[in-house]
Amino acid sequence: MLAPGGRMDATTSATTRLTDAQRLDWLRLIRADNIGPRTFRSLVNHFGSARTALERLPELARRGGAARRQRICSEEDARAELARAERLDVRLIAPGEVGYPPRLAVLDDAPPLLGVRGELETLMRPMIAIVGSRNASGAGLKFAGQLARDLGNAGFVELAQTLLHHAVILLFCGSGQRQRKPLSFR
Repeated sequence: MLAPGGRMDATTSATTRLTDAQRLDWLRLIRADNIGPRTFRSLVNHFGSARTALERLPELARRGGAARRQRICSEEDARAELARAERLDVRLIAPGEVGYPPRLAVLDDAPPLLGVRGELETLMRPMIAIVGSRNASGAGLKFAGQLARDLGNAGFVELAQTLLHHAVILLFCGSGQRQRKPLSFR
């Protein structure tokens, strides 16, 4: 799953698949205190698996001089999160698995698990984000709308849109529906 040299392998065949136990361990490790994507990758590369990294975390924290015990996501909490995701039709996919965007996988801090819902094929298409102003002019809104339509017609997937009055970024994924509307995250 992780390429030699420490990079998550974006060229891995799409036949790569985490087992349920591996996915649970990956989720537990990425949810542990002070573990981000880069640290996750380093730990898995060093120890060979997320499970072994989880077993070694307390010792590493102690040797590193941690003042308090590091919180590690419990199996129970991770299973509950996976169950919630399943109820929302969200799948957690890893680099190299079907649907993980190859351009995302090449980033040094690509997420080890990506929650997706809808048509995974949409994530394989070229993507673009359009960000607007909170105080856009009528001409600016018209231009941005036309640009978005033209890019959509050219095959681009709209990733994000800044709401003009709230400056909140919404993620859009292929929902299999024709309407442009954000997924609701609960």
